[in-house]
Amino acid sequence: MPPDPNELLRQADLLAGQTPPTQADLRRAISSAYYAVFHFCLTAAAEMVTGASAPSTERYTHVYRSIDHKVLRGLCGQLGQSQPQNVAITPSRGFGRLQDFARLTASLYEQRIFADYDPSRTYSDTEARVVISDARQAITWFSSCDDEQKSAFLTMLLFRQR
Repeated sequence: MPPDPNELLRQADLLAGQTPPTQADLRRAISSAYYAVFHFCLTAAAEMVTGASAPSTERYTHVYRSIDHKVLRGLCGQLGQSQPQNVAITPSRGFGRLQDFARLTASLYEQRIFADYDPSRTYSDTEARVVISDARQAITWFSSCDDEQKSAFLTMLLFRQR
């Protein structure tokens, strides 16, 4: 069973809500918030290809594991621009909230990198809670997109343009 984004967000809430939270708690909370969105995307892509009832199959695992952080970051960076350029698929009604999702997801990725690898940074519980809230918002925005927008994003996430 793939990691549940809601469980990752609950874990992030618990870590940020410690009294008082340590820097390790806050860093893990920020990282978990990003990973909630990352695994949300992996699940959506795998379900698009194999169906929602197939998480224990080799096919599902193959699709799920085929997505790389850098590809997600790159696609989100591209779609998060005010005028996305050189995109392989443009939905008929435009990108809509998908652009907001992309901007937040790219930001969450950067926050995760800082939290995991920048020893000079310190975090407050407020900063961690903002990141967690942003992760929830990103998932909400993606979920509010129409099927064509979701499919376009997930297809571009899975298959590179030539």
